[in-house]
Amino acid sequence: MIKKIFNFIAAHKIISATLAVMLIGGGYAWYSASQGGTTVTKYVVEKAALGTVISSVSGSGQMQAQTTVNVNSQVSETVTGISVKVGDRVAAGQLLATLDTTSEARALAQAKLSLQSAQLSLAELTQAPATTTLIQDQNAVIQAKQNVVTASSTLATDYQSGFNSVSSAFVDFQTVTAGLKSFVLGNDISKTQSDPDAYVNLLPGYISAGALPYRDQVISAYAAASAAYQQNLVDYNAASRTSDPAQLDALFAETYHTAQLISESVKSIKDLLNYVVNNYPPDSASALPSITNTFQTNMNTYTATVNGDVSSLSGTISTVSGDKTALTNAALSLNEVSSTLATLIAGADALSVQSSQLAVQQQELAVQTAQENLNDCYLHAPIAGTVSAVNAVVGETVSSPAFTIVGQGQVAEITLNEVDAAKVKLGDPATLTFDALPNVSVAGQVVEIDPVGTVSQGVVDYDVQIALAEPNSSIKPGMSVTANIVTQAAQDVIAVPNAAVQTQGSVSYILEPSSPLTAAEIASSSAGGIELAAAPRMVPVTVGASNDTQTVILTGVSVGDQIITQTVKSTGSKTTTGGTASGGTTFSPGAFRALGGGGGFGRGG
Repeated sequence: MIKKIFNFIAAHKIISATLAVMLIGGGYAWYSASQGGTTVTKYVVEKAALGTVISSVSGSGQMQAQTTVNVNSQVSETVTGISVKVGDRVAAGQLLATLDTTSEARALAQAKLSLQSAQLSLAELTQAPATTTLIQDQNAVIQAKQNVVTASSTLATDYQSGFNSVSSAFVDFQTVTAGLKSFVLGNDISKTQSDPDAYVNLLPGYISAGALPYRDQVISAYAAASAAYQQNLVDYNAASRTSDPAQLDALFAETYHTAQLISESVKSIKDLLNYVVNNYPPDSASALPSITNTFQTNMNTYTATVNGDVSSLSGTISTVSGDKTALTNAALSLNEVSSTLATLIAGADALSVQSSQLAVQQQELAVQTAQENLNDCYLHAPIAGTVSAVNAVVGETVSSPAFTIVGQGQVAEITLNEVDAAKVKLGDPATLTFDALPNVSVAGQVVEIDPVGTVSQGVVDYDVQIALAEPNSSIKPGMSVTANIVTQAAQDVIAVPNAAVQTQGSVSYILEPSSPLTAAEIASSSAGGIELAAAPRMVPVTVGASNDTQTVILTGVSVGDQIITQTVKSTGSKTTTGGTASGGTTFSPGAFRALGGGGGFGRGG
C-alpha cells in the first residue's frame, strides 16, 4: 500500500504538491480561528455584610507539668519495698518506698548508748565518786593500754609484710632491668648499633625523624631507672626486717619510686616499638626483624609485673600510714581515759562539769541526727500528684532520683517565631489540640512569654506558655500539642474576601458595578460570574485587620454595598478565572479616573 502511494506521488508530482499546499493552508486557518475570538469578562458580585474577623497565630510544642518534684534519698541504702507504681495518684506525705534500716537503727541505738554514757559521766562528776565508777575508769585505762599494745603489734606486723613486698619487688626488678638492659644496650638488630638506634635506622628517612624522640626517651628513662635501681639495691642490702621504722619507711618509699621509674622505662620501649611497627612501610623490601614480636611480648610482661609491684608497694605505704594513725589515736585515747581517771580521783572542777555537759548536748544532737537518718529510710511524697517515674528497684541501692511526681497543673509550652511572638500578649485565648488525642480540643490562655528569644541559625524563637482552662486527665506531660492563639478579634465589622481588596501603590480599593444589580443577578453571578453593562468602578477604602481569608473595611464600603469579589475571563473556548477582583488587570493612575464613571476616584453617579 505504501509503495503504491509513493508511486502515485512520483507519477503525479504537480497534483501532489497542490494537495500538500491546500492541507497546510487549511490547517493554519483552523489553528488561527481556534486561537482567536472575543474575550468575555464576567464578575462575581456579593453584598457587603457585617461579620467577625479573627487573627491568630499557631505554634507547636509539648505539654509540661507546672510542678515536677524529684524525690531523692538522703541515705544510701538498699530498697526493701516500693509502695507505688508509675501512674498512681499520691497524696502529700504518702509512703513511696522503704529502705533497709539496719545500719540506721544500729547507729541510733549506738547514739542513744553514747548519750547515756555522757549523762552518766556528768552524773559521776557532780556526785561523789563511787567505787564502781572508779573501777570502771581504771578498767578503761587498762583497755586503752591494751589498744596501744595491739596497734603497736599491728604496725610491726605490717612492717614485716612491707619488707616482704620490697623483697618480692627486687626479685622482679632484677629480671625486668636485665631485659631493659638487653634491649637498650643490646645488638640484636645490628651488630654495629644498639637496638634503639638500629630500629630508628630501619625506617626510611622521612619517617625515622619521628622516631628520634622515642629513642631519646628510651635512653633517658633507662638511665634514670637503672641509677635508681642500683642505689635502691644498695639501700635494700643495708636494711633488714629489724631496721628501725624510719629506715623501713624510707626503703618503702624509695622502692616504690624505683618501681615507677622502671615502669616508665618499660613504657618508653613499648612506645618506640609501637611507633616503628605502626609506621614501617608495608611495601618495604624486607619485613621487620622477627625479634620485634619477642621484644613487644617481653615489654607487656614487664608492664604487668612492675605494675603489680607498684600496687603492692603503694598498699604497703598506705597500710603502714594507717597503722601509725591508729597507734596515735590509741595513745591519745589512753591519755584521755588516764586523765579522766586522774580527774575522778582528784574530784571534778567547774570546767570539767561544763565540758561534760557539752558532751551530753553533743550526744543529744547525735541521737537527733541518727533518728533523722532512720526516718530518711522511709521515702514520702512531698506533694500530691501523679507518679511519673519510679527509678527505685527492690534489692538495689536507692538511685537518685528515686521517684518523680508530677503535680496536677499543666501548661503547654510552644515555640513562636519573632514575627508571631510580637503579636501575642498575656491573656490571649488559645485552643489546644493534640496529636495523640485527635478528638480532644482544650481552651487555654497565654500566661507567660519568654522575654528573651533563642537564636538558632539566625532564626529567633520565643517560648510561650499556655495554661489549660480546665484540667484534663487524658492529657499527659510530654504530649505534642498545637496551639492556635487568637491575637485579634474584630466583631460586627464589614468583612470582605481578601480577593476583593486591591492595592495600587499606597492606595487600597475595591471594584463595584457601575450600576446596581438585582438580587437575581447577584445570585446568578455566584455560578461562574455575569457580564456587566459597563466597566466596574474603583472605590478607595481603608482596611483594618485581616486573616487568611477576610479583610476588615474601615471606610469606603457600607453594609449592603455591592462589591466585586472575582473576575472570570473567557476567550473562545478557553475560560480564565482571575485570582483577584480585577482579574489580573493592572490599573494605571489614569485608569482610576477612567473607571470612576467620569466622577474621578470614587463612586460615580
